[in-house]
Amino acid sequence: MAKYDPLRDHLAGLPRGQNSLTLSFARVEALLGEPLPPSARAYDDWWRGRARWRKVIESRPWETVGWVVDDLDLRLGLVTFRRQT
Repeated sequence: MAKYDPLRDHLAGLPRGQNSLTLSFARVEALLGEPLPPSARAYDDWWRGRARWRKVIESRPWETVGWVVDDLDLRLGLVTFRRQT
């Protein structure tokens, strides 16, 4: 199982009518069973898959099940995912 598959599976298991979900970084870490990398807590680009996090860009499993990062608050440690329609 890949590191971020539990997050992917959690999002994939949500009811079809649920179009967004906000998770704290602590909740994401609980789903993963391990800490997020420091870059996830410091850089918007890590979540959105831009620039230097090419490896993360190519392996954002939440996108494979139809979810994207819609909002991010690094200060509060919150990420909001939105279901693509």
